[in-house]
Amino acid sequence: MAIEEISVTVRQLKKTDLQDALNLAGNLITSEGLASLNPGAPGTLCFVAEAEGKIVGFNLASELYVGIPLSKICVIQGIVVHDDYRRLGIGEKLVEAVSSYCEKCNIEAVRTLVDERDNRLQQFVEHLGFRRSLVANFDKIIEQR
Repeated sequence: MAIEEISVTVRQLKKTDLQDALNLAGNLITSEGLASLNPGAPGTLCFVAEAEGKIVGFNLASELYVGIPLSKICVIQGIVVHDDYRRLGIGEKLVEAVSSYCEKCNIEAVRTLVDERDNRLQQFVEHLGFRRSLVANFDKIIEQR
């Protein structure tokens, strides 16, 4: 079967998926960071993409209250797709799963964080319907002692 013909299923991330997701992410995320999302808990909007009996992609996302007045949004912190399964629409399916969930829960906005220097990633999220926010993100780096 050609890779383009592979069936992909998207479902919510479960605690039993954490090791497979961690293996897929390589050094992009720590086990503590992944576990902190508390799969299955309210407010966690992480999904996995499965193909050929294995996890080939996942997203990290959660509900957040931001701004004054407070608004509930979803923030996608990242999407990881196995190198062999890229450019097959898996990232798009993961974002669609998050968006559908948000629609059912009356969450009005999905935000994603993208490196300003990564034009390819910016084009990808724009293709998915994301637009630059009116909110500017500022970070204060805390010196670790």
